[in-house]
Amino acid sequence: MKQTMIAIALLCLSFVEAKAQDVYKEILQTSTKVATDRANDMETRKIATFKVDALKYLLMKTNELMPDSNMHMVDVQAYAMYRFVNEYVESLSKANKKKDKELIMTIYKEATIHNPRFNDMDKELILAYYNNDNFLTQFSLDCDWEKALKEVENVKEAAKQL
Repeated sequence: MKQTMIAIALLCLSFVEAKAQDVYKEILQTSTKVATDRANDMETRKIATFKVDALKYLLMKTNELMPDSNMHMVDVQAYAMYRFVNEYVESLSKANKKKDKELIMTIYKEATIHNPRFNDMDKELILAYYNNDNFLTQFSLDCDWEKALKEVENVKEAAKQL
């Protein structure tokens, strides 16, 4: 009975691990679908396009600079980017005043610059969105999304203390 329970537990763990490795693919697939669906409004499509480009950049640079890393790290970064962008959009939608929206944009935007992942020197590429007023997601592509998300959470927490 004990061996059966252990075998079931190991089977469940391997299933969860296999699913966790699909995070990058799932976010990429969902974002690509949203970005290419003309039924969605333009802003939604642009946000999804940013996610697609950020994911492709993440995988490209990871394969280039860290070829021995496993997909789990990419999945963790992909999920952090997904949360970062979604929390950003949600925060903007809750802000009523223009100055509050501008503050939120600055906090998130700067968090992506403060937390580079690859220290990529191709500024034209990594700042393609950052310097583009046509996109709501004016973020650096070269970003450690976990650290950027943490920075934003710390800023929000500090603001609550005021």
